Amino acid sequence: MKNKNHANEKQSNKLNRRTFIKSTVATGAVVSSGVLGAPYINAGAKQKLVIQTRTGRITKLEQMRNSFIQKFPDADIEFIGLAGVDHEDTISKTLAQIAAGKQIDLQRVATEGIQLYAGAGYVSPLDKWVKRDAHLLHEYFDDVAPSIPHSMLYDGSLYQISTEWNAANIFINTKLFAENDIEYPGADWTKDDFYNIAKKITKKSGSKTDVFGYGWTNRLWGSWMPWIFNNDSNLYSEAESKNSNFSDWFWKTFYKGNSSVANFKGGPKWETPQANNDRIEEALEFMRQLVVEGISPATALGDGATLTGFFTTNKMGMTPAGGFWAGGLHAQGMDPDDFDVCFFPKWKSQRHQFGAGGYLMMDSCKHKDLAWEFIKHSSSYEWQIPFMAGNISSPARRSMHNALRYSYTGPKHWNVFYETLDKFPDTGAIPAPPCSNPMTRTFTKHTGLAMSGDLTPKVALNKMQRDLERITRKYQPMYKS
Repeated sequence: MKNKNHANEKQSNKLNRRTFIKSTVATGAVVSSGVLGAPYINAGAKQKLVIQTRTGRITKLEQMRNSFIQKFPDADIEFIGLAGVDHEDTISKTLAQIAAGKQIDLQRVATEGIQLYAGAGYVSPLDKWVKRDAHLLHEYFDDVAPSIPHSMLYDGSLYQISTEWNAANIFINTKLFAENDIEYPGADWTKDDFYNIAKKITKKSGSKTDVFGYGWTNRLWGSWMPWIFNNDSNLYSEAESKNSNFSDWFWKTFYKGNSSVANFKGGPKWETPQANNDRIEEALEFMRQLVVEGISPATALGDGATLTGFFTTNKMGMTPAGGFWAGGLHAQGMDPDDFDVCFFPKWKSQRHQFGAGGYLMMDSCKHKDLAWEFIKHSSSYEWQIPFMAGNISSPARRSMHNALRYSYTGPKHWNVFYETLDKFPDTGAIPAPPCSNPMTRTFTKHTGLAMSGDLTPKVALNKMQRDLERITRKYQPMYKS
């Protein structure tokens, strides 16, 4: 009887946890075909999937939809676009749509939203389909670094099959490097090397900076988060969820013998905020120093395109960005040799940060088997090769990173992208707990106050810490184990 009551209590806790997180979130929002085996069988009626993604990708996706329809002729797809300043903005808009009853079956979501949606019970885990189709998925996971699926595990369940990812590397303007007789940074360059290079590139007319050595955007991914990581810290303490039967099976099935997964279990846990620790304060002080010295411009909210104008007009020497910038810079008229990419410099560590993306299956989806087939299809070569044309992002598949792909857009050292995972296996996902949306707003708010000089970095981080502690308490319990 005791065991039965305990089981009921655990189930009740799970429901209460998800019900609370959901209510809190909603309130805050008001080759071969690879994995393309198809056990899906339609009962007869035409089934439609409504798939939400970035507005800027709709045209390309519409052109590619037939590759899926040809395999499932009784299926229909409607792509709907959603624009936002950054992931936090698009997540807020999506949550408002869900609260209003809008039908969404699949949505393209980055790391920032996985645990938020999963913790609230808005999305379905993929465990049963992954187990069923494991024989088809080996080819995919053999081609993908384990850090990527690890970032998509929550409480021992897998919620995404990644289509893309981006680490924050340093993009360099090769014209400005050449003008200042600066060589391409070696893999072992340091924070001091970075500072000296940024200072040398910076050009001023009196107190006005004409050319900046370095710039960044106030957001969660990229931003000054890489300086927190390479100073051997994180916004939240890091832990690991206990293995579930599924996650234990997953690692043994797809990554057996891979030493880099030794500490991987049920997925990342970001439990306790630590925004005002000494290393984070040191990182923010360094960012503020660059602004005060005129090496960096004033920071602003935005996404990866915010600083494109500075960079493409040779007004900025370096910035944190991912593989998506290769296509973005090329589209803005830069030639392949006009820019390059290198690893982030070493400070107390040389740990990098990344974010990944794919499609989440909404729990309200009426055609989950068909939705799973689309998720599989989106990770296949058949879908990935045309989708990644123009290098709009970094493909999740290692084999798709090659000299031919990047010969059209640049950069010369394209190998840096995937080597950020392979050579730095401690590279980790950006902090994105179930409270990621209010966490991000707090992070960017107090970052902005510190960068503007309205608050000192120390005071800004103390205020950030208090807000994060309050937010985290409101969302507890965020994890089962």
